[in-house]
Amino acid sequence: MKTLVVIYNHNMPEMTDNLWEMLEPYKRDDYDMILIDNGSTKEGKSKYTTHETGQNCYFGGAINIAFQYFLDSGEYDSLLSLNNDLILQGPNFVRTLRDEMFKGDYKIVSPSVLQIESQCKWKYMHCWNSDGIRDVKWVDFQAPLLHKDFIEKVVQYPDELIYGWGQDVLSGVICEQNNWKVGVVDKCPLIHYSARTYKAGKSDLDLTTYCRLAEGGMFKYFQSNGLVEKFNEFRELSANYIFIQK
Repeated sequence: MKTLVVIYNHNMPEMTDNLWEMLEPYKRDDYDMILIDNGSTKEGKSKYTTHETGQNCYFGGAINIAFQYFLDSGEYDSLLSLNNDLILQGPNFVRTLRDEMFKGDYKIVSPSVLQIESQCKWKYMHCWNSDGIRDVKWVDFQAPLLHKDFIEKVVQYPDELIYGWGQDVLSGVICEQNNWKVGVVDKCPLIHYSARTYKAGKSDLDLTTYCRLAEGGMFKYFQSNGLVEKFNEFRELSANYIFIQK
């Protein structure tokens, strides 16, 4: 089996096209790729678009579409979910993540993240120059590789998380409940440009409104499910993270 790679685009076709081309899907036999256009204007669509939502269903809605496609296909053992504002080291990026996932029996692995400005506050997402994978409790969902077992467990993320905040911590909680491992891979770092859609003024919501809706939905979900303490625990663990080379 192989990986399904999913890229999401909303009115940033140049960055999305660049990411697609870096992954060289026409040369690969270890993964397939789809590109979900999330309600872009005609001018904002990527030339590599394979699926269209018709309207902006935001990150939560788009990843649920990807999950449904993955589960319906039955062809894949993992799904790599990619923000479109990323720069990768090249097509072997996917193979490196796959190798670490299946060698170490992880259900979620993520690359480390470079040049992330102030958007990523989770210290263990930085590259610590290890030569393998480090165990963590949860990862920021910029480029997570998700195992089939995990996706079959989740199926769909809750509607409260449609704006894209909370899937990361919730996924960590689910892995902890099932005694599944989560890890960060240092040897395939990526660069994240941090919300370029908003910087370019190409979102249908202004950044303040989006953040308010995302945060509100996230806390509503965790509060109603008795997970606020776990949410705070995970955030504190990652904020105070120190990597000790063994």
